[in-house]
Amino acid sequence: MQHIPANYVWWSPIAILLLLLPVQVWSHKMMWVPTSVSVTAGDDVELLCKFQPSSNVNYVVNWFRYKRCENGSTCINVKEKMNYTDRMKIETALQSLIIKHTELNDKALYMCTVTANNKTYRSCGTYLRVRESDPYFFLNFGEATKNRLITAEGVLLLLCAVIPGTFLLYKKRWENLKTLNMKNPEGENLYEGLNLDECSMYEDISRGLQATYEDVGIMRASDIQLEKP
Repeated sequence: MQHIPANYVWWSPIAILLLLLPVQVWSHKMMWVPTSVSVTAGDDVELLCKFQPSSNVNYVVNWFRYKRCENGSTCINVKEKMNYTDRMKIETALQSLIIKHTELNDKALYMCTVTANNKTYRSCGTYLRVRESDPYFFLNFGEATKNRLITAEGVLLLLCAVIPGTFLLYKKRWENLKTLNMKNPEGENLYEGLNLDECSMYEDISRGLQATYEDVGIMRASDIQLEKP
């Protein structure tokens, strides 16, 4: 039989469990947040601060902004800056940072810190990207509408070139016809200024003159003798 030393202390299982139990401390867990957020200048943005606190523990949330400058990076306490601007505020329920009407100089790294029981926990941070607003177009049409407008422009230009040209051509033709009508043949005014009694004699004279200048070939075919003038 094995001999047990006299100074051996028997530890009960309950005592061992009590010794293994850790001292009750506040266990804090920082949760994942987006690494970057992109907005257009003039828009509002909300930066999240996610953490899992334990119950019955008072904690304080603060926000810091880290911005790279020419001389190095600078850290600015957002709560202190909130005293000078109304665009930034910390939402009470979710402890998120809200920036209204973002500006280009708001581009920086924003990190939230949670302090409880004299311990400070820091999030990974979210980098805020602020891009310039798109230029405003008075007539903001789609590509299909633009193509239709270009086609309509081409048709209008074609009509503006064809219609006046056609009108000028018809006008010139009408002027030429009018000029030809004004030039009457010489034989139309033969009876002008003559008496009716002398018309028959004039017809005979004109007929004789016309026969004088008849074609020889026609004269041979018809056997017409020429009258002497």
